[in-house]
Amino acid sequence: MRICVVSYHSSPLEPAGSGKSGGMNVFIAHLYRKLAPSCEVDIFVCGDKRRITLGPGIQVIHIDESNLNDFAEQIIMYSTTRHYDLIHTHYWLSGIVGLLTQEILKIPWVHSLHTFEILKGIRKDQVRIEVENEIIRRCDVVISPTHREAAVIKHMNPRTHVITIPHGVDTKRFKPSANGHATLLYVGRIDPIKGLDLLVDALRCLGREIRLNIVGGPSKGKDNLESIKTYAHGLPVHFLGLVEFEELYKYYSNASMIIVPSYYESFGLVGLEAMASARPVIGFADTGLSETVGQNAGILVKRNARNLAHAISRLFDNQSLRHNLGINGRKKALNYSWEAIARQYYTTYENIIKP
Repeated sequence: MRICVVSYHSSPLEPAGSGKSGGMNVFIAHLYRKLAPSCEVDIFVCGDKRRITLGPGIQVIHIDESNLNDFAEQIIMYSTTRHYDLIHTHYWLSGIVGLLTQEILKIPWVHSLHTFEILKGIRKDQVRIEVENEIIRRCDVVISPTHREAAVIKHMNPRTHVITIPHGVDTKRFKPSANGHATLLYVGRIDPIKGLDLLVDALRCLGREIRLNIVGGPSKGKDNLESIKTYAHGLPVHFLGLVEFEELYKYYSNASMIIVPSYYESFGLVGLEAMASARPVIGFADTGLSETVGQNAGILVKRNARNLAHAISRLFDNQSLRHNLGINGRKKALNYSWEAIARQYYTTYENIIKP
């Protein structure tokens, strides 16, 4: 099986947690490394580094074309010699490439949204909503990480073939350790949609000092970082910057709980990493965390700062509860190993390309 993967938006070679790089980078790198022993995989990204081997049987091919039409033309040229069995586009910009190549490649087209504009609770991009609607309407299969997102897609277009496959986690890298710490942890890009303002408000509501470590770099320029630093002035909030993925597990181990305060979270890969590390997760019930964390691997609340503060205070004062939620999370996370998720994708791909 030969797969054409399009990740125009960002490269799996880039470190997650800053700029355009986030959970999607981690997802693509891990999934296709696990699939590569059974498939040949070409991952097309925008950039000028040309061809880089990510692992046996998997190439990251940089196309130095920012224009999506020209980018699509290059993929069409590659396909004449590579003869792909399937194209899988990731994120809406890559989905445009799918729209541009569909009639020419004439192979099954699978799309993953990763973030779905219509579900975002903040100001929405109407052009993107219309493009995503067209992608959903015209692609052969949409793979969604949550049943909640899949239901919305199906409601929008009942003819769409939607398959739900969750994201995975490295359960060997992220593993349990003693939970006697007194530090909160946030991991992710520093971007308004990630809800750090709500987390800062929650810390003020607590009425006592609890250290918060923030791991991640700024998204869309440094203004967001400086803004949240100013907003958190006077609180025990420590900005640790970007951390290499290989070192990230140490920060989970040294935290008492992980806070995911996002206004919108399509799946919540950080929550899954926390669960694998046996750390309870605090976040909001109207996000993708509801299908992984649920109510037995953390505390999910209705969105506001006071609810967030109450959940933090409750867990901070109860080490036994933190331990029990963490153990539950670890047990659940074992079902999301990348090996298990890759097997689901391989079976799905096989079924899609069968005549």
